[in-house]
Amino acid sequence: MPRDNSGDDPHTIGVGKCTRDTDKALFVVYNEDAGQQWVPKSVVHDDSEIWKRGDAGKLIVKMWWAEKNILNNA
Repeated sequence: MPRDNSGDDPHTIGVGKCTRDTDKALFVVYNEDAGQQWVPKSVVHDDSEIWKRGDAGKLIVKMWWAEKNILNNA
């Protein structure tokens, strides 16, 4: 049976900058006073512009993580 990869689709969280990171997570501060959060590196989508401390641009994560941690809590 084929695996359903739809949860790996991209979801743009917002535009911001990574101000801190660890081996496993990024701390992103969003523009327009939209907040800040830790994001596991394992859920950052290939299309994201933010990968490490100092990177700025669009943070794009996998849809399954956005649904669980962002979209259902809005």
